[in-house]
Amino acid sequence: MQRVLAVIFLLAVFFHQSQAQCNSTNCVAPACRCMSTSTPGNLSPANTPQLVFLSFDGAVTTTNYDNYTYLLNNRMNPNGCPIGMTFFIYQEYNDFTLTHSLYHKRQEIATHSMSHRTPQELWASKSANEWVDEIGGMKDALAKFANIPKAPIRGSRAPFLQTSGDQTFSAMKTLNMFYDSSLPTTDFVDPPVWPYTLDQGFQHDCLIPPCPSNKFPGIWTVPVITLENDGTRCNTVEACPQPKTLEETYQFLKRNFERHYFSSKAPFGVYLNNNGWFQSANFRLEGYKKFLDYLSSKDDVYIVPLGRGLDWMKDPKPLSQVANFFNCLPLTQTSCQPVSCFYDGEASAIGPRIMKSCVPCPDVYPWTGNPLGIA
Repeated sequence: MQRVLAVIFLLAVFFHQSQAQCNSTNCVAPACRCMSTSTPGNLSPANTPQLVFLSFDGAVTTTNYDNYTYLLNNRMNPNGCPIGMTFFIYQEYNDFTLTHSLYHKRQEIATHSMSHRTPQELWASKSANEWVDEIGGMKDALAKFANIPKAPIRGSRAPFLQTSGDQTFSAMKTLNMFYDSSLPTTDFVDPPVWPYTLDQGFQHDCLIPPCPSNKFPGIWTVPVITLENDGTRCNTVEACPQPKTLEETYQFLKRNFERHYFSSKAPFGVYLNNNGWFQSANFRLEGYKKFLDYLSSKDDVYIVPLGRGLDWMKDPKPLSQVANFFNCLPLTQTSCQPVSCFYDGEASAIGPRIMKSCVPCPDVYPWTGNPLGIA
């Protein structure tokens, strides 16, 4: 017991020192940002857009694609451009043809590992090289089989929000990733903190150890701001006490949003694991949609992918100029010739699998260590 208390004390001292050592002298905007509740660019709250980050973790399938497009359909930001979500994708059961479609609807495609293996504890001890295989491998697979550019795949979220601390972020540095969104906080939620860079190290509370202890210049962390429902704090929507009606779902999301909107205006995130929250109770999908309708009634709220939100933080424009900043991104169309690929026996290391691809089928089922499926 004394040893546990000692570890907790040392962690507390470490994070306090990390916060204290980051300042405007050693962390100069826009490339660097300390953890703070202050708005970027010293903008007043009234002149700051309220950013909303909506993300979904897991494989894109026919069922959840229908729900995603139902939510996205004809939904615009105040400047008339489509809203944007972020999809953290893993390999198993992913439909790369639908991933291609989401990308061409101007949605952000990001990585959620190649294998997403269980149990959670496996990820706490992974080496940097293993993380390169997981994050980099998924990035390669997404670019190849969804036939989309690799450069816009800039973000990552660890399976189960479980990193292995420095090993994970060393791999991200090797891969030149832009941001991570895996590390939750309960200490800095009221008012909520803004995303920050790891130039001067990790600065918020470590809820799922190990957390990074070294500095990783240029990598942004988007803290997973815990939500609250019925007096319970939770890292993800699914972990909270579950709403029992459409109206409860709407009020749950609206109440947590307003904690951001009426205080620091830090980005509000709704992070869901795939489609299960909607599938288990369709009224939650309708409550979520009602919440999006509520957001659409506000002329200072922009629903954007995480990566574009961070781009704005690096070049913060006042509300009067935000419409131009979050313009309708031009996209170079890429082809998708859908094919269904079937694997079993020695062609798949994890048993019989089907994969839908935009390009000809690879020799073997793509997996960790062989993300392009080359025999």
